[in-house]
Amino acid sequence: MPLVSFTDPGGVTTLLTDWERGWVVQPGIKGLDMPYYAMATDESPGIDGYEVRQVRAQGKTISIPIAFWANDSRAAYLARRRAFIRSLNPKRGQGTLTLTQPDGDARSIGVRYQDGMEGDESLDAAGRRWCIGVITFAAPSPYWTGGEVTTEWKNSTGGDFFPFLPLVVGDSQVLGAVTVDNDGDDDAFPVWTIKGPATSVTLTNTTTGQTLVLTRTITGADTIVIDTRERRQTALLNGATNLWPNLSNASALWPLETGVNELTLTVAGSTSDTSVRMTYQPRYLAA
Repeated sequence: MPLVSFTDPGGVTTLLTDWERGWVVQPGIKGLDMPYYAMATDESPGIDGYEVRQVRAQGKTISIPIAFWANDSRAAYLARRRAFIRSLNPKRGQGTLTLTQPDGDARSIGVRYQDGMEGDESLDAAGRRWCIGVITFAAPSPYWTGGEVTTEWKNSTGGDFFPFLPLVVGDSQVLGAVTVDNDGDDDAFPVWTIKGPATSVTLTNTTTGQTLVLTRTITGADTIVIDTRERRQTALLNGATNLWPNLSNASALWPLETGVNELTLTVAGSTSDTSVRMTYQPRYLAA
């Protein structure tokens, strides 16, 4: 049985599989694996069946049966119950549900409480210092995420990019053919951090044929962050200046496909102080 925990928007984590503290996840969890898929289809007169135009994963719900008790007193039980209910308030923002396997592998999903803690004082559902119920969480994004994967390439004075791959580096540009293996079940959208100096940045996923080009002169004191994640897409200089107008019209905030991605990175106007960092979280269909 994996460890199951809920972290509220304020960062407070409740371990729901903690017998010593009076938490047990009971058998019957639902919604840990694949989401429902919606398909946009076209039908043609006189032809059996239909053509699928688009497939989209839907948000889902996750239901967790839990038992909760306190060995000390009714007052202590109520205080802990009320504190947990407060942490579930969906109006405070999105929380995180995390499942950690015995080998330490952990996957998380963003959730909000939906129902299950309304209060049931039936004889078989609650007592003076205990209760059982099924908490249902709404997951707007259907994907579980793994830990962050970060790779940084930096031009050393000897002309090599390190620590992961040796790249050919000229005096004025960082050039690299980079292989990235996304082991997730779906696309992963990276966050790029470029530390100057530089005059332009070209990031190309040759596997998909997509390119991102940003032209802006920055010094060694400047940092550009390009966030390609869905519903968050931004390009900022030093966390404040919007660089969206500096992106070429043909630019795509491309993702990493599942499996091997061949990338080409070019930073014009670079020096030995220039670096490029890529961070992403693999997305999975199951916990």
